[in-house]
Amino acid sequence: MQFDSSARLEWQRGWPVVLGVSLASGFGVPLFYFTFNLLVPGMSGEFGASRGTMANIQALIIVGALAAPLIGVVLDRRGFRFVYALSAIAIIATYVALGLWATQAWMFALATLVIGIAGIGCGPLAYTRPINAWFSANRGTALGAASVSITISTFFVAPALAVLIAEQGWRAGMFALAAVFAFVALPFAILLVRNAPPESSCTDQNAPDKVVPLVGDRRFLRDRDFRLMVVAIILMAVPGAGLVSSNSLLVQDEGFSATAAAWGVSAYAVGQLIGRVVAGWFLDRAEPRRVAFFFTFVPAIGLIALAAFDLPYSFTILAIAMVGVQQGAEIDLFAYFVARRFGLARYGSVYGWITSAAWVGNAIGIISFGQVHDLTGSYALIEAIGAALMMIGAVVIAMVRLTPDPADRLDQPNTQPT
Repeated sequence: MQFDSSARLEWQRGWPVVLGVSLASGFGVPLFYFTFNLLVPGMSGEFGASRGTMANIQALIIVGALAAPLIGVVLDRRGFRFVYALSAIAIIATYVALGLWATQAWMFALATLVIGIAGIGCGPLAYTRPINAWFSANRGTALGAASVSITISTFFVAPALAVLIAEQGWRAGMFALAAVFAFVALPFAILLVRNAPPESSCTDQNAPDKVVPLVGDRRFLRDRDFRLMVVAIILMAVPGAGLVSSNSLLVQDEGFSATAAAWGVSAYAVGQLIGRVVAGWFLDRAEPRRVAFFFTFVPAIGLIALAAFDLPYSFTILAIAMVGVQQGAEIDLFAYFVARRFGLARYGSVYGWITSAAWVGNAIGIISFGQVHDLTGSYALIEAIGAALMMIGAVVIAMVRLTPDPADRLDQPNTQPT
C-alpha cells in the first residue's frame, strides 16, 4: 500500500511536468530528425547533391556529440528550462534561415552544425532529467509517457509535411517545423516543466529550479557500467539512425510512391510509441536488464526481414515499425539506467557523455546507410550489419549493474551496484 500511495502522489504532483516534457519533446527538434528524409529529395535536387552527400551533411549533427558533455554540466547547474529555451531559440532561428536563404549544400551543412549542437539541449539529455527527478516508483512509466508526444506528432505531422513539401517545396517544410517548435514546444516547456520537486536534495531550496551538482567529479568515466552503456548505445544508434535517415527512401526503393513512403515514417513512429510506453511500464515492474535485452534484441528481426526478403508494402511497414520499437524503448532504457546507476546530482554530466557516444553511432549509421546505398544500389547489406550490431548491443546493455533502490541514488553516486 505504501508503494501505491507514493505512486499516486508522484502522478498527482508530477503530471504537469510529464505533459510539458511530452509536448516540448514531441513538437521540438525530434521532428526534424524523423522527417528529414522527406526534405532530402527537394534539397538534393536544388543543391545538386547526391544521397550520399546529403547523408554526409546530415551526419555533421555529430558536432552535437562534442557539445553534449558541456551542455550536461550546464543542465546540472542551471536546470531544464534555461537549457531548453536557449537551445530552442537557436534551432527555430536556424529553420527560418534555411527556408529563407539556403541555396547551396554548404549552407545546409552550416545549419546542420547549429542544429546538432543546440539539439542536444532539446533532446533526451535535457527532458529526461526532470522526469527522473519527479518520479521514482513510476520512473519508467513516466519516461515512457513523456515520450508519447514524439510518436504522436511524428505520426500525424509526417504525412501532412509530405503533402506540404510536395505542393510548396522543402522551404515551406522548414517554416512549418519552425512554427510548430515556436508555438507549441517552447511555450509548454517554459510554463509546465520544473527541474525537480522543492524538497529534492538536488535543488537549492531558495531557487527550486536551480541544481546543485557534484562539481568536478568525473569518476564515472572510469566506471565499468558507464563504459558498457557507451558501447551499447553506439551499437544501437548505428542501425537506428541509419534507418531514420533513409526511412522513406528505403520504401521508395521498393517501388512504392513518395506518399506511401511517408507512412513508413509514421509506422516507425507507431513502433516508437509502443516501445516507449510498454518498455517504460515494464521497467517499473520487471528486472530492468531483461527488459533492456528484450526490447533491443527482438526488434532487430525487423532489420533482418528488410535485408533478407522482398517484402510487400504492409510487411515493409511492419518491419520498419519493429525497429521503431527499439528506438522508442532506447530513450527510456538509458535515462532509467543512468538515474539508477549514477543518480541525479550529476545526471546531465553522465548522460552528456552517453549522448556523445550516441551521436557518434548516429553519424556512423547515417553515413553508412547513404554510402552503402551509393555503392551497392541497395540498403540490404547495411541493414543486415545493423541487425547484428543491435543484437550485440542487447547483450551489452544487459550486463550493466544497477543499484537496488532508485531513491538512494540522488546524492550517493558510489552506492554499490548489483
